[in-house]
Amino acid sequence: MIYEVTKQLQGRADGRQRENAKVGMAHNLGGLGGVVCGVVILTNEK
Repeated sequence: MIYEVTKQLQGRADGRQRENAKVGMAHNLGGLGGVVCGVVILTNEK
């Protein structure tokens, strides 16, 4: 998922590209015997 967000922000996602992508978010839920949540927010702004 982070790979796709990175491609979108770089403007290199080919047929899946969202126009003017500036911010992307990826998340993951899971874990054994418990719950773990991770969130990553990326931007192409300088």
